[in-house]
Amino acid sequence: MEDSETPQRHGQLREEAANWFAIMRGPDAEIRRDEFEAWLARGAIHRLAYNRIAETFSNGRFLKEDCEGGLEKEPTQEHSPKPQRKASRSIGIVCATVSIIALCGAVLYLSTSSMRVSNPEKTQPIASASPSVGQPVQLATAFGEIRTFRLADGSKVTLDTDSVLLVAFGKAKRDLRLVRGRARFDVFHEARPFVVSAGNGRVTARGTIFDVSVGDDRRVTVRLIRGAVDIDRLGPTVNEKAAALRLTPGQQFSFKDGGQQQVSEKPEPDVADRQWPDGLREYENVRLDDLLAEANRYSVVPLLTASRDLGEIRVSGTYRITDPKRLAENLADLLGLALVTSSDSFLFAVSCTGYEGKNCQPPS
Repeated sequence: MEDSETPQRHGQLREEAANWFAIMRGPDAEIRRDEFEAWLARGAIHRLAYNRIAETFSNGRFLKEDCEGGLEKEPTQEHSPKPQRKASRSIGIVCATVSIIALCGAVLYLSTSSMRVSNPEKTQPIASASPSVGQPVQLATAFGEIRTFRLADGSKVTLDTDSVLLVAFGKAKRDLRLVRGRARFDVFHEARPFVVSAGNGRVTARGTIFDVSVGDDRRVTVRLIRGAVDIDRLGPTVNEKAAALRLTPGQQFSFKDGGQQQVSEKPEPDVADRQWPDGLREYENVRLDDLLAEANRYSVVPLLTASRDLGEIRVSGTYRITDPKRLAENLADLLGLALVTSSDSFLFAVSCTGYEGKNCQPPS
């Protein structure tokens, strides 16, 4: 029933999610954690309902008068007095527990939001639900691999090619460290902070989806897709910290040990950044050599050009760069180039002249 819940069921889920949000931020959180996780495990729509309650609370989207006005303004399909009184009792409990301001706004927000859920993607779970301190779980991807993992708390992380992430969940905090590569974090909301360390900085999730990458030059880049994150950086001395920075959706922040830091505004994250977990990249008027350099991060067999001038050809379009053979064939066809295929490379050339006897596909 995950993908076909009725409006009445949505109202019930909102109420259950609100109650669980209050419980998991209260003194009985650890006592009832097993019961809570069993509720989450019932389906993706339960996780979505809880996440939306928590996300709205974290972002503080609504004002106090939303609660003072009750649920009478709620534009929902549930018009009968009985469901409204039931929801009001639930909201009263939660407001008293975690803040009248935020959670009443969360229910108002949920009532106007779609609860449709697509089929959950297949993900790889972490073996241990509670890695012990000092013994973090290591997640890694091979060269050319992009893989999504389901974490023990319900969060998801997608690792780009040749990436390493350490995960250590304790009772008080969820600690992760990106050692190398790139990761996208889709954070499940709960009382324990979700903190990702990279380089000399730490990213604390505030109900969010975000990317963190560690470049070959050790520069760390944080890109916020949704929600909010706080970034703390260590200063020149052990006990010194730079001022914390909060990003909003579309912003990107990069920093490096002893190097320059930069915040850039990108109100609408480009398709290339949004779609990298699917192996897709969108390019607009880029050099062929630059596109091939990106593709070679995923290919054991390199894609090369026979001459420097071919590498200067400008290319636009959306390509699946994790499939080097198909990418090479598509580019050769698009650009009218010959493609010489061998066990050592995919080589772009002007024609098959000089490559007689080799597996050369002439220009189309």
